Amino acid sequence: MKEKIIILIIALVVLISVVVGILILFQAPAIGISGKVALIRVEGTITSSKGIFGGTSSEEIVKQIKQAREDFLIKAILIRINSPGGSAAASQEIYMEIMKTRNSGKPVVVSMGDAATSGGYYIASAANRIVAAPGTLTGSIGVIWVHPVLSRFFEEWGIQFEIVKSGPYKDIGAVWRNFTEEEWQLAKEAINDTYDQFVEDVAKGRNISVEKIKQIADGRILTGRQAKELGLVDALGNIEDATKLAADLAGIEKPVVVELKKRTLFEALFGTMGEGISRGIVKGIIQLYLQKQIAL
Repeated sequence: MKEKIIILIIALVVLISVVVGILILFQAPAIGISGKVALIRVEGTITSSKGIFGGTSSEEIVKQIKQAREDFLIKAILIRINSPGGSAAASQEIYMEIMKTRNSGKPVVVSMGDAATSGGYYIASAANRIVAAPGTLTGSIGVIWVHPVLSRFFEEWGIQFEIVKSGPYKDIGAVWRNFTEEEWQLAKEAINDTYDQFVEDVAKGRNISVEKIKQIADGRILTGRQAKELGLVDALGNIEDATKLAADLAGIEKPVVVELKKRTLFEALFGTMGEGISRGIVKGIIQLYLQKQIAL
């Protein structure tokens, strides 16, 4: 009885995988030999993990970029950015994953929406090409640390703090007091180091010298048109123009855009086994299909 149940489960997984494979195969005539363009959206504040107020999680975006890079049906990636920036570390995580994809030979194109400033531009600079609207707000290359001081508020309400710390700088940035001169210097050094990383990465991504980037990396906001004149953007246009550019870089005549999102319930349930089987079946079928087309 137990063996029959196991055989039934395996048969069910194989059947579902074949159905998925057939559905994907039926899309092949529409996309031709070239493949698809994956659309990934970066919206709102960029953080390492998604909070209750929305925004973009670098963890999710990195997974989506990796998924698109490893999918043989996807020939190019279009990243739509509408973000004022956010965490430096989170922006760096996405930047690094885009660079991996770019170095793998799969083209990445960024389409800027209303804004792609600070961390939003950090991410964009890793792409092969950047497309912005003339009125897009971008640039703002720089780093900031905001330190609110609530000592007067606590005084008025009679709130006191007793601090036990292992070292003199352990409570640096605490809201109940100002920086000391030494702490301010340490904070400044950390900000400057992060700034240098930002500038160096932008220079690398855009193939522009660090010296030239530093001339405009003073936190200033730029329009899309100004950014193009300065070499921070490649072309002016909308998301359709960016899609066409991504398709051209990948050699796709009629691009089919597929938007990558979080995993579906099916993917969560069948996960690695279902995906592996279906991909194996589909890859074999499409390879045969492509060989037939080439032979003709």
